[in-house]
Amino acid sequence: MTEHSIELIPNLIRGHKRDGRCVYNKAAKRELVARCLEPGVSLARLAMAHGVNANLLRKWAMKQAGANLPRRRKSTVTPMMLVSLLPVQMTHPEPMTAPASTAGHLELIVAGVTVRVHGHIEATSLSMVLECLARRA
Repeated sequence: MTEHSIELIPNLIRGHKRDGRCVYNKAAKRELVARCLEPGVSLARLAMAHGVNANLLRKWAMKQAGANLPRRRKSTVTPMMLVSLLPVQMTHPEPMTAPASTAGHLELIVAGVTVRVHGHIEATSLSMVLECLARRA
């Protein structure tokens, strides 16, 4: 089974109860759970393809595999977000004489992400943005 095409399991739904809930074929249910436990298989995609709620499929998998089912959460940190900032030393200790606010635009490219600021750029606002970026790194 490849990631782009999913071979459907036939006769998964055996019927329906009076309240509308599905009655599932036990053998087909076991096969579906076995497939979702394979490495690299998306449980959510498999559930969606078979018309089953992903939480229900996860519940079945937890029951069949015991408590050994690993959680497959996607990382919120991507390699592009990792930035290493180097300390900078000023060669001139006297303060800069730039005005507090200038008109124009600023473009920062950090780890493949572009941040553009147009209009008036205040030194204090720019300082806050740079501090936030340094904290996230």
